[in-house]
Amino acid sequence: MKRIITIVFAVLGFTLFSGAQELTPESVERRLERSNSRIEDESHRQRVKTWVDRGIVFQDIFDVNIQYLYFGMSEDELNLFMGSPQEKRRTETDMGVRDVWVYENIEVYFENGILVGYTEKEVIHDNPLPEAYNSFLRAIEIHEEGEELGFFRRLFTANQESRIQEAFIRLNGQFVNKAVLHYEEANYPKAFEAFEYALKVADSPYFTEPVDTGLIFNTGFVASLAGNYEKAVEYLNRAKDMEFGEGNLYVMLKDAYIELGDSTMAERILQEGFENFPQDNMVLVELVNYYMAADNAEAALTYLELAKEQEPDNPSFHYAEGFLYDGMGEPEKAKEAYSRSLAIDPDFFDANYNMGVLYYNEAVKLLEEANEIMDNVEYEKARDAAFEVLRQSVPYLEQAHVANPDDEYTMETLRVLYYRLGMEDKLEEMNRKLGREAGDTSQ
Repeated sequence: MKRIITIVFAVLGFTLFSGAQELTPESVERRLERSNSRIEDESHRQRVKTWVDRGIVFQDIFDVNIQYLYFGMSEDELNLFMGSPQEKRRTETDMGVRDVWVYENIEVYFENGILVGYTEKEVIHDNPLPEAYNSFLRAIEIHEEGEELGFFRRLFTANQESRIQEAFIRLNGQFVNKAVLHYEEANYPKAFEAFEYALKVADSPYFTEPVDTGLIFNTGFVASLAGNYEKAVEYLNRAKDMEFGEGNLYVMLKDAYIELGDSTMAERILQEGFENFPQDNMVLVELVNYYMAADNAEAALTYLELAKEQEPDNPSFHYAEGFLYDGMGEPEKAKEAYSRSLAIDPDFFDANYNMGVLYYNEAVKLLEEANEIMDNVEYEKARDAAFEVLRQSVPYLEQAHVANPDDEYTMETLRVLYYRLGMEDKLEEMNRKLGREAGDTSQ
């Protein structure tokens, strides 16, 4: 799933470098102190410039430790911009093996020589970007109030509008960077929060660039990963309505609706996905799985036929068909479908196991019928026929055991078969595998 984010945002070419002037923690802290003083002063607090300046200060706070970094940066490039680190070490993380370069205020992470993240050791503010956003909102509020005032007041504040527009373009990228960082760390709630802020900025009339549909999609995608399914539905539907994405978007929407307990919308969105992308096998498979889970075998078979037309050599589709016919009480059709699956993949565990169980159940039924026969000769004929069917289950279950030697259900079923068919050597072997005592013939 991680690949979705990478594909969408790789084309943006965003970096964490904030701009032309080099930032230092000392200079940024001094500007923050001045800003704090100004918003305490009544005359400055009512000026657009005061709040625009404050927003930019918080943007610079976000950038001060990472102004030379960008995702995908090489180790050589980092060494060129920031010099040799104080320490280098390699560490095992949940995200894999990483090389860590340690500087005074930051640790930078590389995977295979490529920058993938960082951790700031010392920060001026724990969460500066929302502070920047709120400062700009206050600036906009004062600016728009000033539109109703006199000519000179409007003239005084007009140039601040372009500063807000420039700041919003930068702020949008900063929130995206933060979101991707959290995403790489698998902190999906924080990633969603940052993506949603980026989208709020992009939705502002002061954001002069077109709204990126990839951003909308990823906001919904990460909302789903974070377990916020209502927001996932909101943003994924918005991306869909803007004709972004393909079948995977509809599958994500279906999953979100299922999590919300709305099976009607889940079915409807899959139908819409199939109508828009009839050749997308992912949507077809989801439709089949949906109807199978809903015990609607007829609908599942309909879509399964379409899926088989697209991928006739996919053994899972033939297996699913057999599974459906098995559940519908049509064992012969089930056998035919399982046989097609095994012709493609002879080691397919589920198809082998289910085929073996079909023959086993058929034999049990024939033995029950034989026990009702009073004539001894006819009884023996019926019994022998039942045991012949029982023998047909053995090779399938043995192949299932080869495919998954740890599955105890398969081993127990084989043990019973070996006992009933008098296959003593194989019975003893299976008893050993199951940890039973030699000679154990109990069922």
